[in-house]
Amino acid sequence: MKKKRLIIVLFGVLLAAVWVSASWAQPEKIVLNNSEAFKQKKRSSVTFPHELHCNGLECLDCHHRYEKGENVLDEDSLEEGNAEIRCASCHTWDARIQLRSAFHLMCTGCHAKQAKMGEKTGPRTCGGCHVIDK
Repeated sequence: MKKKRLIIVLFGVLLAAVWVSASWAQPEKIVLNNSEAFKQKKRSSVTFPHELHCNGLECLDCHHRYEKGENVLDEDSLEEGNAEIRCASCHTWDARIQLRSAFHLMCTGCHAKQAKMGEKTGPRTCGGCHVIDK
């Protein structure tokens, strides 16, 4: 009986460790590098607070792969270091929605929607995200 309890406790500890390590695997902040266009306008890169967005949003609210209008992305693929989940892996220069437009649509669109609902939100203007270098 004691052996069975010990096995159950050890299994629970192992399961908790796996869950905690998976939640720590995501980066706290992500730097979105500025393009040549923004360098010419003296706009800096955007520091995206990933961890802040993980509180209150589902992963698939932002991460997506659409097929026939439905998000079919497997949430298990959302692992740090997986190049296929980077926005730039699909939103290329040749894509229907290029990377810059994808960021602007996703980020400012969500912030505007939250503001309209009276919720606390992030910046909605260029200078709020792209701080002008002096």
